[in-house]
Amino acid sequence: MKVADHSTEIRTRHREILGCALVGSLGILVLDALILRYGVYYSDSIYTLYPVATQSLTASLATMVRPVEYLIALAANNVYLPLWLGASLLCMVGATILAGLACERVFERQLPKEGWWILGLANPLLFLLVSGPGLVSQALANLLFAGAMLAFVSELHRPWGQPRFGWRADRVVVFLNLMAAALFFTKENAVAAATVIPAATAWIRLKARRLSPIFLFSLLLPIGAGSCWMLLKIWLKLKFPNSMLPTLGDGRYDLKLNPITWGRNFIMSLAFPVTPLPSSFLGFELLRPLWVVVALGSVTLFIGVLLRVSRRQPKVVLSLLVIAASCAPMILIHSSELYSSMIAPFAVSLMLLFGLSKMRWLSLSYGLLLYAASFGNGIIFCLGPDFNLLGLQHLQYSIYTREYQINPTCPVGTTAHVGWDGTAAGDIPGVPGVRGRITCIQ
Repeated sequence: MKVADHSTEIRTRHREILGCALVGSLGILVLDALILRYGVYYSDSIYTLYPVATQSLTASLATMVRPVEYLIALAANNVYLPLWLGASLLCMVGATILAGLACERVFERQLPKEGWWILGLANPLLFLLVSGPGLVSQALANLLFAGAMLAFVSELHRPWGQPRFGWRADRVVVFLNLMAAALFFTKENAVAAATVIPAATAWIRLKARRLSPIFLFSLLLPIGAGSCWMLLKIWLKLKFPNSMLPTLGDGRYDLKLNPITWGRNFIMSLAFPVTPLPSSFLGFELLRPLWVVVALGSVTLFIGVLLRVSRRQPKVVLSLLVIAASCAPMILIHSSELYSSMIAPFAVSLMLLFGLSKMRWLSLSYGLLLYAASFGNGIIFCLGPDFNLLGLQHLQYSIYTREYQINPTCPVGTTAHVGWDGTAAGDIPGVPGVRGRITCIQ
């Protein structure tokens, strides 16, 4: 079914979208319950909790430029610290809905009612995004990226009869540029999207000769934000050597110049969102090969669907290229299931629109398997790094092994606030040169 007037479609299908939000929220709340019920501790979130405990924005900038995440965590700590789970939930549900609407707009095809309900749950990476307050930035980046892409495709597929200039003609791109500017200060892997989407929009408007004063003025927002981000990154790197700034090299967050690495990162970035097995399987002997085999099959199917759609609808290629260019850090620097969560709702929407659109039971089964994968990740994480799964040997991988779950600070479920004790002896783990400790207030 063609999508002629997108705003009208949203108004007439608000029940489907509301259903997606409701099902997605319930699914995420189940994962939140795992975090709160099993006595999980804050561990790797020390870089987020230390600035909040000391109420120091400067401390939050010592390693990463994520002021929005700091402000969300600080506001939660002033009321009730676990409220950061609510912020993550809102961002993830919002990102899923916006990505679904963007895909409908790109492919000019509607998700069926059950497709929206499935989309709310069908994400194997949900648990990772609620596993710590230091990941609120990624959830927020996913929301802004999905919103910016929806604005981009709305600009690309402007209905006939709309005015060429004026606020009504430019308001969508104003919000696009505002979201792109905010993206710079969420998560480092979103910097490419914050650059590519406004640049592609400017190119479209230049071709259509619609470079209005309002648009050009709003374009200064991402340009100014990007310039500030880069200058701040360079200054922080000079002042704090541990601050994250990609350079050429072999480090985890360095720019790689190896095409084989690019190919592997590309496949992994696609595999994480579409593979219906828990990614925590990569942390166990024998289960890792099983996950890899299923992932290769899932990626092959996904790429096949993508190529078929692109051949039948050539005008979707530009939007797909913008999404691909936005994923450049995942390919050129480092692939991660966390980073892949940015494109997860887009990938699942494509599968529901085309790959499984005529097989309702298969669509439902696939969506439930994706959510089951996320739930499985939550169970394995909450049982701790010493969890013995069928006697299989543990392999180092992501948040599911002992290398990650070290230096626990406060239990998530029973800590209402965190404070700072500057009189305590010893350095705080993970923050060299700082003496003191984080205090847990129930």
